[in-house]
Amino acid sequence: MDVDVNPNGRESAAVVPMSAGGGSQALTWKVEAGPDGLIRVSLRGEVDENANLVKLASDMKGRVTLDLADVRRINSAGVREWVNFVRNLPNVEEMEFVRCSPTIVNQLNMIYNFRGEAVVKTFFAPYLCEHCDVEVDVLLDVDVHFHDRDPKHVPEFRCQHCGNLLEFDDIPERYFAFVAQV
Repeated sequence: MDVDVNPNGRESAAVVPMSAGGGSQALTWKVEAGPDGLIRVSLRGEVDENANLVKLASDMKGRVTLDLADVRRINSAGVREWVNFVRNLPNVEEMEFVRCSPTIVNQLNMIYNFRGEAVVKTFFAPYLCEHCDVEVDVLLDVDVHFHDRDPKHVPEFRCQHCGNLLEFDDIPERYFAFVAQV
């Protein structure tokens, strides 16, 4: 995880400008095997009825990290495909989700067993600087920012432009609800 030090000297997570929405994008992925045997899978696009998650499952074995930062949309058929996917990974020993997009966080909060046996490590959360009128997604680490697993806890960060406190741009108890279960 990239870490910045805020002007007040506190450690913070990476801050990434929110991307503009675009047209629909088919789900694609990149699979990389590390020297330590860890398989890293980066997903990009939309999870829908056309996502071939069976093919992806066949590429996964052992310890797997799913990078979900670029998953931008999941429709109802995609939710069904995803839940079936995470339930049917016979060759995967351990799986973790990293860099979960707000789209993934919403599904983690709404859909029972969306993560299957995976452990959520990091996720993006929406913040706003009212002074600069800038929206940013801040990368949060579950173990660092939610060590007590309290979904009412809102980590504080400063704007990288003006130094003012960023305001969390959602309802904490709703957006962070999944952290109590990971």
